[in-house]
Amino acid sequence: MAQKPCIKGTAITSLVEDMRKLLSDGKISQRDIESRLTAEDLALLEETVTTSSWYDIHSYRRLTELLRDIEGEGRDEYVRERGRARGQKLIEGGLYQQMEYLGRSRVRRAMDPKARFEAYGKDLKLLVTLSQSLLNFSTWKVLPDPDHGDRYRIEVHDAADFPDVLGWSSEGLIDAMAELHGMSGLWSWERIAPDFVVFRMLRPA
Repeated sequence: MAQKPCIKGTAITSLVEDMRKLLSDGKISQRDIESRLTAEDLALLEETVTTSSWYDIHSYRRLTELLRDIEGEGRDEYVRERGRARGQKLIEGGLYQQMEYLGRSRVRRAMDPKARFEAYGKDLKLLVTLSQSLLNFSTWKVLPDPDHGDRYRIEVHDAADFPDVLGWSSEGLIDAMAELHGMSGLWSWERIAPDFVVFRMLRPA
C-alpha cells in the first residue's frame, strides 16, 4: 500500500489554533466549517495536535484554504505571509546561526560575487533540508538556474500531492531568509507539471 502523503504537526498547529479562534470569535460558524472540512479535519480541532506527529497533507490543504478564504479574504498572499512568519520563527530559533550567508551578513558586501553566490547556495541547501523533516513525500533539490548564471532554482519532484497553498507558504518561508537583507520578493514558484514544482529567484541575491 502506498504511503499516505503527510506533513508534520509543526505545520498544522498554528492552523488549528487560528481556526479555533475564528470559531470562538464568531467569524465562522460550525456549519460553515463542516461544509468545508472532512471528519478527519474536524477531529483535529478537538484534539491536541503534536508537532512530532504526521498528519494528512490534504487536511493541511483544506485548513489552509479555509483560513485563506475567511481570514485572508481569498488572497494567496495571506498564505505567503503565514509562510514568511514561519520562516522568521525558524531563523530566530537557531537556523540563522547555521547559515553561512546570513551569518556573514556584516562582510557580505565585501565578498566577491562568486563567493556570495556559493555561500547563498549552501544556505539554500540547508533550508530545503527542512522538507525532509516536514514532509514524507517529494524530493527537493537546489540547482543553478540554467537560464541565469547568478541565480538558483529549487526543484520539487514527486510533487503530485504538493498543494498550491504549500507552494505559497514555502515561497514565503524561503523569502524570509532573503528579507533579512532587504531582498523582499526574491522568489516565485510555479507548477511546471502535475508532479513537478519549481521555485525561481527573480534576481541575483
